[in-house]
Amino acid sequence: QLLVEVLQVVFLLAVNDEPDCPSIFSYDSKTIAMSANFASPPLLFTRVCRHWRDVAYSTPEIWSRIKVVLPGILLKPLTLFFPSLLQFWLAQSGNLPLTICI
Repeated sequence: QLLVEVLQVVFLLAVNDEPDCPSIFSYDSKTIAMSANFASPPLLFTRVCRHWRDVAYSTPEIWSRIKVVLPGILLKPLTLFFPSLLQFWLAQSGNLPLTICI
C-alpha cells in the first residue's frame, strides 16, 4: 500500500490537473447521467479499493472544487438524488474554501 501522504499528493495532482472543476454529472443538451463521472477524479479514487476510498474521504482538498449542472424540468428523476450527492460532496470538503462552477 502507498503511504497515505503520498497517495494524497497523487490525488491532489490528479484533481488539479483537470482543466475544469470536477462535475457530479455528465451532461449534454437533453440528458444528465452519473455513470461517466464516476470514472473521473475524485469519485474515481473512491472506487479503486477500500484504502484509496478512505484516503480520498480523508482528503478534503480534492473535494473543494465542483461543477454543478442544475437538472432541467425534463430530468425529474434526478432532482431527488441531486441534492443528496451535492450535500455529500460539499461535506467531504470540510471547512475549506470552495470553488463552485454552475
